[in-house]
Formats: sequence, C-alpha cells, structure tokens
Amino acid sequence: SEQNAYRFLKSVLHTLRDWLSPEEMADLSAQLPTLIRGIYFEGWKPSDEPMWERKKIDFLICVRNSYGYELDVDIVKAIKAVFKLLDRHISHGEIVQVRNSMKKSLRHLWPAG
Repeated sequence: SEQNAYRFLKSVLHTLRDWLSPEEMADLSAQLPTLIRGIYFEGWKPSDEPMWERKKIDFLICVRNSYGYELDVDIVKAIKAVFKLLDRHISHGEIVQVRNSMKKSLRHLWPAG
C-alpha cells in the first residue's frame, strides 16, 4: 500500500541519515527532491551522534525497528528498492561517496548502478 511504502521509505532514509557523517548526510540531502528531503530530516536532532556500529545486520535491525515487523515484507528487497529509487535522483558521484562510507556488507544493499 502507499502508506506502507511511505513508512518504509521514511525508515530507510532515517536509518541512512543516522549512519552517515554530518558532512555526508548534508551532501546527500542537498540532492534529494524537496519532498523526500523533508522526510529525510523529519525528527532529526543535530545533537545526535551518527551510529558507529555499521554492520549490515545492525542496519537491517534499525530499519525493521523503525518500520515495524510484518511477515510479508522482505526487508532486504525493500531496502534495495529504496536505494534504487534514490539512484534515480542523486548524482552517481554522491552515490559512490555514500556507498564508500558504508561497510562492504552493507554496500551490497545499494549495488553500484
């Protein structure tokens, strides 16, 4: 449903935002469409430190905890779909920078396009 798609987009964007350095987070946000940028920053507290535990499983858990647990949602497939959507709106150079800031296991969720 559209509501579930919105909730999932928001969960992935917030998890990604919280895992990036402040500089990388700002660079990425500058290229997001206005509406998506609003979702990206919703609830953000500049005083919060970025997440430092950056294993793939931890990213999946953060997204799952934010989204909620639903048996019919393939979390990995859905995260890849969000990243594929971002690929269409963000420059290749910025995507490379964001991917390079991730651990290798997490990069597999955002394949090079």
